[in-house]
Amino acid sequence: MFREDTIAAIATPPGIGGIAVIRISGPEAKDVAQRVFVPARPGAASDGAAGLYPIRGWLCKYGHVHDASGELIDEAIMTWMPGPTSYTREDVAEISCHGGTAVARAVLEATLKAGARIAQPGEFTRRAFLNGRISLEQAEAVLSMVNARTERARKAASSFLAGSLGVKVREAEESIISLMTVIEASLDFPEEDIPDVAMQEIADESSRIAAMLEEACQEASMGRLLWEGASVAIVGRPNVGKSRLLNALLKEERAIVSELPGTTRDVVSEVANIRGIPIRLIDTAGMRDSVDPVERIGVERAKIALADADVALAVVDGSEPLDMADAEIVSQTPESHTIVVVNKCDLANVMGDEDARRIAAGRPVLRVSALTGEGLDNLEEAIEALVLGDRGAGIAEIGALAGQGLHGGQAADQRDGLETESEMLGMRREDCLRRAAQSLRDVACGVEENMPPDMLSIDLRSALDALGELTGETTREDIVDRIFAQFCVGK
Repeated sequence: MFREDTIAAIATPPGIGGIAVIRISGPEAKDVAQRVFVPARPGAASDGAAGLYPIRGWLCKYGHVHDASGELIDEAIMTWMPGPTSYTREDVAEISCHGGTAVARAVLEATLKAGARIAQPGEFTRRAFLNGRISLEQAEAVLSMVNARTERARKAASSFLAGSLGVKVREAEESIISLMTVIEASLDFPEEDIPDVAMQEIADESSRIAAMLEEACQEASMGRLLWEGASVAIVGRPNVGKSRLLNALLKEERAIVSELPGTTRDVVSEVANIRGIPIRLIDTAGMRDSVDPVERIGVERAKIALADADVALAVVDGSEPLDMADAEIVSQTPESHTIVVVNKCDLANVMGDEDARRIAAGRPVLRVSALTGEGLDNLEEAIEALVLGDRGAGIAEIGALAGQGLHGGQAADQRDGLETESEMLGMRREDCLRRAAQSLRDVACGVEENMPPDMLSIDLRSALDALGELTGETTREDIVDRIFAQFCVGK
């Protein structure tokens, strides 16, 4: 529940750094700041009492922070941002001090003793939302911006933060309200039937807005993929070069590489930036029958990792002749989301193209050398194509890519582990857009089927309510709580 009090928190990450920022927001922000911060040069207008000075518009002042007893804590710069021209639309003061953990904590404790309370996770952004500065979808974009792990993800989050989705949502809401006005007028004056031409316009406009929202849903799906990433399982027989391939894609030595079969006995997972997409690479134990109980556990975990992965890289040794054990492993991978990687192309290609295609059984085949890097660019391109839906493009085409990949199409319904809080919240935006679009499609179908106007009005209301959930106008408080609970303290 929103409380009209003054909050404070450390807004910078913990640890040692150049500066630390303590953020204060609320109706008493000025009083709290004046109780702890003394400007080095208050100015002629100062009343000279206990470091108090007039604060008017935006400004920065150099000075010192003191605790309640007057003891010096640190030199600092205080930035004053009066509401409503601040992030929260409240009075905001930020104290920038030296970046030591003890210093930042001491400054924060001084602000708390001066009348502020410690902020909850996401409370500053929540106040920005409740005060009307940003919509709920923009608040979620803030979270996505903070959590962006690649430049591509950052640009997608920046687009949402700028309100690109909000423009479409507002256009849709205005159009729906206009349609509802026409229909509800006919309900209020039943003797005035809606002309057939007007009904057709209602159907056409509903279809147009539905198509626009479906496109927006695809963009949201793409954004979620860029923020959450995709998982890629590397599977194959022992000693075919899985761990070396993991290291090559990571561009660092993460997994132990050895000529001895069975070196990798457990799942090794690391995140790589592949063409702007965060990809969780999963190196698995070599899949074979073994009497070693530890190795058998590793093989079972490899099978679980394969089942949970978005994409599979089935690695075979191209320097060896055809081995039907490879074909058996490949047969356990999903045909639509697997790349057969013929490794060790720096050596003699003992396995010919015909044998490789026989093992792949219709799956795409690429030859690489994890040792020299040959063919890795093509492999990264193929991974991107599978993740994005075989429509690799640049940032400018993000919207066109959306919804065609693993998280936006049928494969998304097949993923496991979507129960995590962050993923559920990521799907909320798409769900709202999808429900609104479907309700509008129902309106268009209803017109074609000569449904009575009151039934069309119900569908239009459903579409409007779904969009209200997206913007926060009609969203339940528990959903709002879950969204802001994902934020860090200080944001």
